[in-house]
Amino acid sequence: MLPHKNVEYEIQDHTAWLTMSRPEALNALSKAMFRELEATLRSASKERAISSIVIKGEGRAFSSGLDVKEVSGFASRREAREFVYNLVEPFWKRFLGCEKPIISMVDGPAYGAGAEIALASDLVAASTGSTFAFSGGRVGALCCISAAIGQFTMTGRKLVEMNLTGAPISADEARSYGLVNYVEEATHLRERVDRILNEIRNVSPISNASFKRIHQGLFTTRALDLAHRELFRTITSPDFEKGAAAFREKIHPKYYD
Repeated sequence: MLPHKNVEYEIQDHTAWLTMSRPEALNALSKAMFRELEATLRSASKERAISSIVIKGEGRAFSSGLDVKEVSGFASRREAREFVYNLVEPFWKRFLGCEKPIISMVDGPAYGAGAEIALASDLVAASTGSTFAFSGGRVGALCCISAAIGQFTMTGRKLVEMNLTGAPISADEARSYGLVNYVEEATHLRERVDRILNEIRNVSPISNASFKRIHQGLFTTRALDLAHRELFRTITSPDFEKGAAAFREKIHPKYYD
Protein backbone atom coordinates (compact mmCIF):
# COMPACT_ATOMS: atom_id res chain seq x y z
CA MET A 1 0.00 0.00 0.00
CA LEU A 2 1.19 3.54 -0.80
CA PRO A 3 0.00 6.37 1.48
CA HIS A 4 -2.36 8.64 -0.44
CA LYS A 5 -5.25 10.68 0.85
CA ASN A 6 -7.47 10.79 -2.24
CA VAL A 7 -6.50 7.62 -4.13
CA GLU A 8 -6.07 4.26 -2.46
CA TYR A 9 -3.39 2.11 -4.09
CA GLU A 10 -3.21 -1.61 -3.52
CA ILE A 11 -1.60 -4.54 -5.33
CA GLN A 12 -3.51 -7.81 -5.39
CA ASP A 13 -2.47 -10.82 -7.46
CA HIS A 14 -0.45 -8.87 -10.06
CA THR A 15 -3.11 -6.16 -10.35
CA ALA A 16 -2.84 -2.56 -9.17
CA TRP A 17 -6.17 -1.35 -7.76
CA LEU A 18 -6.60 2.44 -7.80
CA THR A 19 -9.63 3.58 -5.83
CA MET A 20 -10.74 7.18 -6.10
CA SER A 21 -11.58 7.89 -2.48
CA ARG A 22 -13.56 11.09 -2.03
CA PRO A 23 -16.99 9.54 -1.53
CA GLU A 24 -18.33 12.65 0.22
CA ALA A 25 -17.74 14.55 -3.06
CA LEU A 26 -18.79 11.67 -5.35
CA ASN A 27 -15.08 11.23 -6.14
CA ALA A 28 -14.87 14.59 -7.87
CA LEU A 29 -11.49 15.18 -9.47
CA SER A 30 -9.74 17.78 -7.34
CA LYS A 31 -6.21 19.06 -7.77
CA ALA A 32 -4.97 16.49 -5.26
CA MET A 33 -6.93 13.72 -6.99
CA PHE A 34 -5.28 14.46 -10.35
CA ARG A 35 -1.87 14.53 -8.66
CA GLU A 36 -2.38 11.24 -6.85
CA LEU A 37 -3.89 9.46 -9.84
CA GLU A 38 -0.84 10.39 -11.89
CA ALA A 39 1.50 9.24 -9.11
CA THR A 40 -0.23 5.89 -8.60
CA LEU A 41 -0.39 5.24 -12.35
CA ARG A 42 3.34 5.98 -12.52
CA SER A 43 4.02 3.51 -9.72
CA ALA A 44 1.88 0.80 -11.32
CA SER A 45 3.49 1.34 -14.71
CA LYS A 46 7.00 0.82 -13.30
CA GLU A 47 6.24 -2.33 -11.31
CA ARG A 48 7.21 -5.32 -13.44
CA ALA A 49 5.07 -7.75 -11.43
CA ILE A 50 1.86 -5.82 -12.23
CA SER A 51 -0.03 -7.11 -15.25
CA SER A 52 -3.08 -4.82 -15.15
CA ILE A 53 -4.52 -1.72 -13.53
CA VAL A 54 -8.10 -1.34 -12.28
CA ILE A 55 -9.62 2.06 -11.51
CA LYS A 56 -12.78 2.30 -9.42
CA GLY A 57 -14.59 4.70 -7.14
CA GLU A 58 -15.43 4.43 -3.47
CA GLY A 59 -19.04 4.88 -2.42
CA ARG A 60 -22.02 5.50 -4.67
CA ALA A 61 -20.22 7.02 -7.67
CA PHE A 62 -17.33 6.24 -9.99
CA SER A 63 -16.57 9.95 -10.37
CA SER A 64 -18.75 13.03 -10.78
CA GLY A 65 -16.01 14.70 -12.84
CA LEU A 66 -14.10 17.90 -12.29
CA ASP A 67 -14.34 19.34 -8.78
CA VAL A 68 -16.15 22.47 -9.90
CA LYS A 69 -16.28 23.99 -6.42
CA GLU A 70 -12.48 23.85 -6.16
CA VAL A 71 -11.36 24.77 -9.67
CA SER A 72 -13.86 27.58 -10.21
CA GLY A 73 -12.06 29.68 -7.63
CA PHE A 74 -8.85 30.41 -9.53
CA ALA A 75 -7.30 33.69 -8.39
CA SER A 76 -5.70 34.30 -11.80
CA ARG A 77 -5.25 32.95 -15.30
CA ARG A 78 -1.78 31.84 -14.20
CA GLU A 79 -3.31 29.64 -11.50
CA ALA A 80 -5.73 28.15 -14.06
CA ARG A 81 -2.83 27.52 -16.45
CA GLU A 82 -0.88 25.73 -13.72
CA PHE A 83 -3.90 23.53 -13.03
CA VAL A 84 -4.24 22.51 -16.68
CA TYR A 85 -0.57 22.08 -17.55
CA ASN A 86 0.91 20.95 -14.21
CA LEU A 87 -1.89 18.61 -13.11
CA VAL A 88 -4.47 17.71 -15.76
CA GLU A 89 -2.14 17.31 -18.74
CA PRO A 90 0.46 15.20 -16.85
CA PHE A 91 -2.30 12.90 -15.62
CA TRP A 92 -3.67 12.32 -19.10
CA LYS A 93 -0.20 11.84 -20.58
CA ARG A 94 0.50 9.21 -17.94
CA PHE A 95 -2.88 7.54 -18.48
CA LEU A 96 -2.81 7.51 -22.28
CA GLY A 97 0.86 6.50 -22.34
CA CYS A 98 0.47 3.58 -19.96
CA GLU A 99 1.50 0.30 -21.61
CA LYS A 100 -0.41 -1.94 -19.19
CA PRO A 101 -4.10 -2.73 -19.64
CA ILE A 102 -6.33 -0.32 -17.72
CA ILE A 103 -9.82 -1.42 -16.68
CA SER A 104 -12.47 0.92 -15.35
CA MET A 105 -14.83 -0.73 -12.88
CA VAL A 106 -17.81 1.63 -12.87
CA ASP A 107 -20.53 1.41 -10.24
CA GLY A 108 -22.64 4.55 -10.22
CA PRO A 109 -22.39 7.89 -12.06
CA ALA A 110 -19.39 8.55 -14.29
CA TYR A 111 -19.71 12.16 -15.37
CA GLY A 112 -17.44 14.69 -17.03
CA ALA A 113 -13.78 13.75 -16.61
CA GLY A 114 -14.97 10.64 -14.76
CA ALA A 115 -16.68 9.46 -17.93
CA GLU A 116 -13.50 10.30 -19.84
CA ILE A 117 -11.46 8.03 -17.57
CA ALA A 118 -13.80 5.21 -18.55
CA LEU A 119 -13.65 6.22 -22.22
CA ALA A 120 -9.84 6.24 -22.22
CA SER A 121 -9.57 2.89 -20.43
CA ASP A 122 -8.86 -0.25 -22.41
CA LEU A 123 -11.84 -2.12 -20.97
CA VAL A 124 -14.89 -1.01 -19.00
CA ALA A 125 -17.17 -3.09 -16.81
CA ALA A 126 -20.18 -1.26 -15.40
CA SER A 127 -23.03 -2.05 -13.06
CA THR A 128 -26.59 -1.89 -14.40
CA GLY A 129 -27.28 1.25 -12.38
CA SER A 130 -24.32 3.22 -13.75
CA THR A 131 -24.76 6.29 -15.92
CA PHE A 132 -22.34 8.15 -18.15
CA ALA A 133 -22.29 11.78 -19.29
CA PHE A 134 -19.76 14.06 -20.97
CA SER A 135 -21.21 16.88 -18.93
CA GLY A 136 -18.35 19.38 -18.72
CA GLY A 137 -20.10 21.82 -21.03
CA ARG A 138 -23.05 22.09 -18.67
CA VAL A 139 -20.88 24.00 -16.22
CA GLY A 140 -19.09 25.95 -18.94
CA ALA A 141 -16.03 23.68 -18.94
CA LEU A 142 -15.15 20.94 -21.45
CA CYS A 143 -14.66 17.19 -21.82
CA CYS A 144 -11.58 17.76 -23.94
CA ILE A 145 -10.22 14.20 -23.97
CA SER A 146 -13.46 12.78 -25.36
CA ALA A 147 -13.17 15.22 -28.25
CA ALA A 148 -9.55 14.22 -28.90
CA ILE A 149 -9.76 10.41 -28.69
CA GLY A 150 -13.41 9.43 -28.39
CA GLN A 151 -13.81 8.59 -32.05
CA PHE A 152 -11.40 5.65 -31.61
CA THR A 153 -13.73 3.99 -29.11
CA MET A 154 -17.31 5.22 -29.46
CA THR A 155 -19.81 5.62 -32.25
CA GLY A 156 -19.03 9.11 -33.50
CA ARG A 157 -22.52 10.58 -33.69
CA LYS A 158 -23.35 9.59 -30.12
CA LEU A 159 -20.03 10.94 -28.87
CA VAL A 160 -20.83 14.29 -30.47
CA GLU A 161 -24.39 14.31 -29.12
CA MET A 162 -23.24 13.50 -25.58
CA ASN A 163 -20.79 16.40 -25.62
CA LEU A 164 -23.08 18.95 -27.25
CA THR A 165 -25.98 18.16 -24.90
CA GLY A 166 -24.25 16.86 -21.78
CA ALA A 167 -27.13 14.42 -21.39
CA PRO A 168 -26.49 11.14 -19.50
CA ILE A 169 -26.97 7.63 -20.88
CA SER A 170 -27.48 4.31 -19.12
CA ALA A 171 -24.91 1.54 -18.86
CA ASP A 172 -26.77 -0.51 -21.47
CA GLU A 173 -26.80 2.45 -23.87
CA ALA A 174 -23.11 3.03 -23.18
CA ARG A 175 -22.42 -0.58 -24.13
CA SER A 176 -24.38 -0.25 -27.36
CA TYR A 177 -22.28 2.79 -28.35
CA GLY A 178 -18.91 1.23 -27.50
CA LEU A 179 -18.19 3.07 -24.26
CA VAL A 180 -18.68 -0.04 -22.10
CA ASN A 181 -17.66 -3.68 -22.66
CA TYR A 182 -19.73 -5.45 -20.00
CA VAL A 183 -22.79 -4.59 -17.93
CA GLU A 184 -23.46 -6.62 -14.80
CA GLU A 185 -25.59 -6.46 -11.69
CA ALA A 186 -23.60 -4.64 -9.01
CA THR A 187 -23.24 -7.84 -6.99
CA HIS A 188 -21.51 -9.53 -9.94
CA LEU A 189 -19.35 -6.63 -11.11
CA ARG A 190 -16.19 -7.67 -9.26
CA GLU A 191 -16.60 -11.20 -10.56
CA ARG A 192 -16.64 -9.89 -14.14
CA VAL A 193 -13.54 -7.79 -13.56
CA ASP A 194 -11.72 -10.76 -12.04
CA ARG A 195 -12.58 -12.83 -15.12
CA ILE A 196 -11.16 -10.12 -17.37
CA LEU A 197 -7.98 -9.98 -15.28
CA ASN A 198 -7.56 -13.73 -15.48
CA GLU A 199 -7.86 -13.62 -19.28
CA ILE A 200 -5.31 -10.81 -19.52
CA ARG A 201 -2.80 -12.92 -17.60
CA ASN A 202 -2.94 -15.47 -20.44
CA VAL A 203 -1.37 -12.90 -22.77
CA SER A 204 2.29 -11.94 -22.86
CA PRO A 205 2.92 -8.57 -21.17
CA ILE A 206 5.20 -7.48 -24.00
CA SER A 207 2.46 -8.33 -26.49
CA ASN A 208 -0.04 -6.20 -24.60
CA ALA A 209 2.47 -3.37 -24.30
CA SER A 210 3.19 -3.49 -28.03
CA PHE A 211 -0.52 -3.49 -28.88
CA LYS A 212 -1.03 -0.45 -26.70
CA ARG A 213 1.94 1.35 -28.28
CA ILE A 214 0.39 0.87 -31.72
CA HIS A 215 -3.06 1.91 -30.51
CA GLN A 216 -1.65 4.99 -28.78
CA GLY A 217 -0.09 6.00 -32.07
CA LEU A 218 -3.59 6.94 -33.23
CA PHE A 219 -3.77 9.72 -30.63
CA THR A 220 -1.92 12.64 -32.16
CA THR A 221 0.07 15.03 -30.01
CA ARG A 222 -1.52 17.89 -31.92
CA ALA A 223 -5.04 16.80 -30.93
CA LEU A 224 -4.12 16.38 -27.27
CA ASP A 225 -2.30 19.73 -27.18
CA LEU A 226 -5.37 21.37 -28.69
CA ALA A 227 -7.58 19.62 -26.15
CA HIS A 228 -5.70 21.13 -23.23
CA ARG A 229 -5.56 24.58 -24.81
CA GLU A 230 -9.33 24.50 -25.23
CA LEU A 231 -9.80 23.27 -21.66
CA PHE A 232 -7.81 26.27 -20.45
CA ARG A 233 -9.92 28.53 -22.68
CA THR A 234 -13.19 27.27 -21.23
CA ILE A 235 -12.24 27.31 -17.54
CA THR A 236 -11.03 30.92 -17.82
CA SER A 237 -14.20 32.05 -19.59
CA PRO A 238 -17.24 33.95 -18.26
CA ASP A 239 -19.33 30.89 -19.17
CA PHE A 240 -17.42 28.81 -16.61
CA GLU A 241 -17.97 31.44 -13.94
CA LYS A 242 -21.68 31.42 -14.73
CA GLY A 243 -21.88 27.62 -14.96
CA ALA A 244 -19.93 27.07 -11.74
CA ALA A 245 -22.11 29.57 -9.88
CA ALA A 246 -25.24 27.79 -11.10
CA PHE A 247 -23.72 24.45 -10.06
CA ARG A 248 -23.11 25.71 -6.54
CA GLU A 249 -26.67 27.03 -6.34
CA LYS A 250 -28.04 23.80 -7.88
CA ILE A 251 -29.87 25.63 -10.67
CA HIS A 252 -29.61 25.52 -14.47
CA PRO A 253 -27.20 28.10 -15.91
CA LYS A 254 -28.63 30.62 -18.36
CA TYR A 255 -25.92 30.95 -20.97
CA TYR A 256 -28.08 32.68 -23.58
CA ASP A 257 -29.69 35.44 -21.49
